Amino acid sequence: MYNLKITIRRLFKDKAFSLINIFGLVIGISSFLVLFIHVSNEKSFDKHFTGHQNIYRVTSVPEGLDNAVWARSMGIVYAASVEIPEVKLATQFSHCEEGTIKMGETSFTQKNIMSVDEAFMELFEVEPVVGNLSEISRPNTVFVTEDFARKYYRNLNPVGQTIKIEALQYTRDLGDYEIRGVVRNTHPKTHFRYELLISQKGGLQERFASLPARKIQWTYNYFKLQKDADPKLVADKVTAFYDNSSLKTTPGPQEYGFALFPMDNIHLKSDYRFELRESSSKINIGLFILISFVILTISLLNFTNLSIAKLIKRSKELGLKKSIGATKRQLVKQVLLEVFLVCVLAIGISLLAIESLKPMINRLFEIEFAIYFSEPVVYLTIIGVLVTCLLITAFFVAVFLLARSSAIDILSGRNNFSGSYVLKSLLVVQVTIVIILISGTLLVNKQISFVLNKPLGFNKENVVVLYLKDFSKDPAVFARELEKQSQVVSVGMTAQHFGYPAQGMRLSGLGIEGTAEFVFANYDYLKTMNIKLIRNWIEPDADTVRGMVINNHLFQRLMEKHGSMENLLAYSNAQPLEPGQTRINYIGVAEDFNYSSAHESIGDFAFWLDEGGHRARFTHVRINNLHSGMEAIKNTWNEYYPSQELDYFFIDEKIAQQYKAETILSRILFAFSTIGVLISIIGISALALFISQQRTKEIGIRKVNGATVSEILGLLNQNFVKWVGFAFVIATPLAFYAMNKWLENFAYKTNMSWWIFALAGVLALLIALITVTWHSWRAATRNPVESLRYE
Repeated sequence: MYNLKITIRRLFKDKAFSLINIFGLVIGISSFLVLFIHVSNEKSFDKHFTGHQNIYRVTSVPEGLDNAVWARSMGIVYAASVEIPEVKLATQFSHCEEGTIKMGETSFTQKNIMSVDEAFMELFEVEPVVGNLSEISRPNTVFVTEDFARKYYRNLNPVGQTIKIEALQYTRDLGDYEIRGVVRNTHPKTHFRYELLISQKGGLQERFASLPARKIQWTYNYFKLQKDADPKLVADKVTAFYDNSSLKTTPGPQEYGFALFPMDNIHLKSDYRFELRESSSKINIGLFILISFVILTISLLNFTNLSIAKLIKRSKELGLKKSIGATKRQLVKQVLLEVFLVCVLAIGISLLAIESLKPMINRLFEIEFAIYFSEPVVYLTIIGVLVTCLLITAFFVAVFLLARSSAIDILSGRNNFSGSYVLKSLLVVQVTIVIILISGTLLVNKQISFVLNKPLGFNKENVVVLYLKDFSKDPAVFARELEKQSQVVSVGMTAQHFGYPAQGMRLSGLGIEGTAEFVFANYDYLKTMNIKLIRNWIEPDADTVRGMVINNHLFQRLMEKHGSMENLLAYSNAQPLEPGQTRINYIGVAEDFNYSSAHESIGDFAFWLDEGGHRARFTHVRINNLHSGMEAIKNTWNEYYPSQELDYFFIDEKIAQQYKAETILSRILFAFSTIGVLISIIGISALALFISQQRTKEIGIRKVNGATVSEILGLLNQNFVKWVGFAFVIATPLAFYAMNKWLENFAYKTNMSWWIFALAGVLALLIALITVTWHSWRAATRNPVESLRYE
């Protein structure tokens, strides 16, 4: 208790030092906790389900389309599960990211509607608040989440009320669904979300019943296997079931590959098309962990520097206690008590700061960060930080301050720690980390700027994409009404927009290997997006443009194989047609463009041009003025679709979302590099103060002997310049290697410019010099009498 009182008094006595020490530690610990706990949350997705390690998602991929895997799979997968003894439980369900429902007289957009069965309720442990989950097997029933019930029914019991399902992604007018219960909200760490769980019987019954006999991938199929069952063996059995079925010989691809993907890996490792929820597969979780430990390391180095400086100032006190019989263990225990109090206080402040700043953190970094205090990882992380602080301090005090010094040495002040290699090493490590962080931030920003400003092969600016769901009216009439507006430049239609999963087309029928992506569009879409045709075989007087426009990449491959279009057409026309297939009519060759992102190189691509149908699902409108153009679009929409809400987005924003992972990384690097620099300034400042104090008498003697302030500044600063130079030599190859590995994620990348590393080194040097010069100047301008008074 006595030591505790003394420790608290000492902290309050030296308020400035204590605040700086705690402040630096709070910044570092807060940064570490945010990143490390976020990574822990990301890695624990779906782990709350019982037997999660035995749950798999089943995929079905047509032969030759391995680069276009869908999270959805064919209905025959569910039919096969009945014949496979290793499958303990199987569920098949559909997911509509955004549909239209009607309550009373009001229609509105509703997100995350899933059509499920009883096996879904069991497998994913849906928890009822009100109602019996088995009623999901009855026709036209629906269960709503707590949030939905609270939003639309407030304190009323919604059971017995009806919701009209007007439109899902591919179906319309499903009829009225009766609410039979309320369920808990989706667990936040689940790879899907739901707000409405609707029955597969009733309005959707015919569609689900037809799935085993159709080669469409509309549903998601999940298996829970028996313990120790081999997922590869189960996949082979699904393949064998398909091969022996009549479905194999129906129109469409004949060969399919089936695979089981572990549910535990979906959130972090799966980037298939039509994922149930945006995954973190493109976000480098490993890099987040690295940055979190880098920040913590800088913070602890800074804390160690400050603790060392303070302990050496108190070395005579420690020496006096040692001379009157205090053991090394007692002295270390006293110091550790003070460190413990500082660390506990810093961790407490950090947790409070994180909770208060959580909304800003999520908004700035576009993540879903939360601290789940019910999970052990939170407490283990906090204990780990605390123990690390104590061990570092105990190591220095026991090994460097007490073990190598007698009580007489400490009391007489014979020890001079200004030349300690330990302190120099601490400084070099800090500056090395700062240089790596700065250079990494500069390069990431350079790469993101490069890909966002790279010529795409089309014009993404001022293009509004309208999401049409109602095809009961002719969308071409709506398009013509839009084109009458003076603010509208052109209107084009397509079934997919840039970045949206495209269709796959095998090229074996054209005499070459591989697959091509293709989308359904109309000719005006090419004009709207300013996609140039370098070869144009469209008949000028054609009322409707029908046929295929291929990109130059595919055209060059075909010409290498066949030599001319005549030979290509002759080869293609000689191939037998499968049921449902038609001959390709080539009408043009487009300039190459990036359909997906700069992560992937330009591949084979085609537009299948025609009019009408679902090609209008994403209607692209190019406007000449943002404000007045949007007003014109809204007015026309309200005239043509008066009872429907306008759903739209800008194509340039959608394309920018393809680089969300890099944007998040850029923000994190910038924010935490700034934090790292700030902490390093505190650490370097502490070290500079300590060294200047250790050399106070030397400075006084030099001034008495005629040394000028500038000479003393040069003397004190030259060592720091040397250490920063040494750190630069270490940091440059490390940063180069790390950044080069990161750039491998892109097919198109910026140059690794030398000035990035030079600028990082210069900035680190300026930070060190400005910080050191301040303390050096104070030491150099001090009256030498004060320095030599007790000599």
